[in-house]
Amino acid sequence: MLKLLKKEFESQLEIDKWKNLLLQGDFLNFEESVNRMVLDLYNKISEYLIRSVSEEEIFLEKQKEFAKSQGLKKLVLRPCKLYLRSGYQVKVSSYYGKKCEKNYEGSRHSVLLFWNFRANASPMFQSITCLLSVLCPSYDVAKWLLAYQGVTCSFDRVRKISLALSGEIQQNRVTCQLAENESLSGSRVVIGIDGGRCRTKKYLEETTAKGNPKFETEWKEPKLFVIDIIDSEGNRKRNHLPIYDSTFGDDESFDLLSQYLSALQIQDCKEVQFVADGAKWIWKRVRPMLLGLGVSPDKITETLDYYHASENLHKLKAYMDTKEKDKKFEEMKNALWQGDIDQLAELVKESISNVNLEDFTPFQYFKNNEKRIGYQGFKDRNLLCGSGIVESGIRRIINLRFKSPSTFWYPENVEKLILMRSIALSGRWEIMIKNVNKSP
Repeated sequence: MLKLLKKEFESQLEIDKWKNLLLQGDFLNFEESVNRMVLDLYNKISEYLIRSVSEEEIFLEKQKEFAKSQGLKKLVLRPCKLYLRSGYQVKVSSYYGKKCEKNYEGSRHSVLLFWNFRANASPMFQSITCLLSVLCPSYDVAKWLLAYQGVTCSFDRVRKISLALSGEIQQNRVTCQLAENESLSGSRVVIGIDGGRCRTKKYLEETTAKGNPKFETEWKEPKLFVIDIIDSEGNRKRNHLPIYDSTFGDDESFDLLSQYLSALQIQDCKEVQFVADGAKWIWKRVRPMLLGLGVSPDKITETLDYYHASENLHKLKAYMDTKEKDKKFEEMKNALWQGDIDQLAELVKESISNVNLEDFTPFQYFKNNEKRIGYQGFKDRNLLCGSGIVESGIRRIINLRFKSPSTFWYPENVEKLILMRSIALSGRWEIMIKNVNKSP
C-alpha cells in the first residue's frame, strides 16, 4: 500500500504544469493546484492509516477496554463515520455500546471516544470549524471560509461541531484553558467585570394563525470578567495571556470567577486590583469573594472606573445653580481625582442651594464609593484608573458577534459560544485544544 501511495504522490506532481504557471506569472493557479494535491494526499494517507490501524487486533482490544472504562456495555462492532480535517469522510469499524451507564451523554462509538472525535469530527476539524464559527459574524460565513480553504462542511455540520466542542469545554471550562502549572502567585493581578447584551430566544406554547410556534426575544446580560497581570509600571504583561469568561446571573458570575481564582492560587498573589463601574451587584460581592479565597485584606484594592465616575459627576453638574458653575465643577473634578470626598461634599453644598447630602442621590453615589475613587493614589502606585480591560472585552467578545437586534440565541448555546470566542481572543485556543484532546 505504501508503494501505491508513493506512486499516487508521484503521479500528482505536475512539475511541468507548475513551472509553466510560474513562468506565466500565474501564481494564484500555481498555489491552488499544489494545495489541492496536498489536500488530496492528506486524505489518502489518513484514510490508509486509519483503516489499517482500525482493523488491527491490538487496536480492537484497546477499543473494547476503553469502551468498558467509559461505562459502555453489550459491545458490538458497527460501522462509524469519521470526518477528517479536510471534511473528508472515512468509514471504520467501531465497538458500539448497546447499553450504557445511567445519565451517560457521550458517544456510544468507542473509536470516537478513543480518538477524541466530537460530532464525528476529528480534533483538528473541530478546532478550525469552531474557531471560525466564533470569529466569523455567522455560521454561514464560517462555512464559506472553510470551503475557501478546501474544507467540505455544511451549515448544519458547522453548527453541530461547534456546539459539541463548546459544550464539552463548558463542562471543564476552568481547567481547559489554563496552561500546566499556571499560577498568579507573586503577581500584580487586575480583575474586571461588566455586563454585555445579547438577545435570546424562547419558544412559547402559543402558535400563530398559520400554526407556527410563537417565541419571545428577551434581551439578556451575560456578565463578562477578565483576569490579567500588570507589571511594576502598571502596564499589562505582554507575555501573559488574559483569561476571559462569561455567564448569566450575578451569583453565577462570581462563583465562576472564584473557581478560576482558586485554581490560579490567587491567595499567593502580590496584590489584586478589582476594577468595575458603580453597579452594586458587583461591589457587594468583590471583597467577600477575595477574602473567602484567602487573599489578605491589605492586598485588595477596589477601583471605580474613572470614566463612569466622571460621567456621574457631569450628572451632578446639572443641579448646580452657582454663578461660578464651571470653576466649581473643575474643583469637583480635582476633588474626585484626589479621592477627597469631604472636599467634594463642601463643593456640592456651595454649588447647590438647600441641598441635603444625605438624601441627594447624585452625591451618595460618590459617598458609597469613597474608598474606590482615589485616582491620584492609584496612579502613584502604578495601578489602573479605569476598567478598559473589561470594557474592550465586552465589545470584542460579546457585542461584535452576539449583540444584534435581528439575531436571537438560545441562552444555553450563546454562553458556550461566548466562552469559545473568549478563549480564541485571549490567545488560549491552542492551550485549550491540547488540554481537551489528551490521550486516554
